Amino acid sequence: MEGFLHALYEYAQEQHVPSYLETWEYRRATCGLEEDWASFRSTLTAEQARILDALLNRERNAAYLEDQAVFSCGLSIGIGLGRL
Repeated sequence: MEGFLHALYEYAQEQHVPSYLETWEYRRATCGLEEDWASFRSTLTAEQARILDALLNRERNAAYLEDQAVFSCGLSIGIGLGRL
């Protein structure tokens, strides 16, 4: 079952999530983000950049697991409501 959930999650991420992010709020939140990160990173030493990358990777992994959990809960709720 976990393989099915993973495949469905990946499909939703690739095929449906981008259309939900085509909003003014999302564009406003992400506008200039890459440039700001590049500017910030240019002020770091090599060691600081390494530490930052490690922390950001851990944060991304945690966010991915949280997204999967939310997706699984939403799917479970949808299936439950479909049975009503």
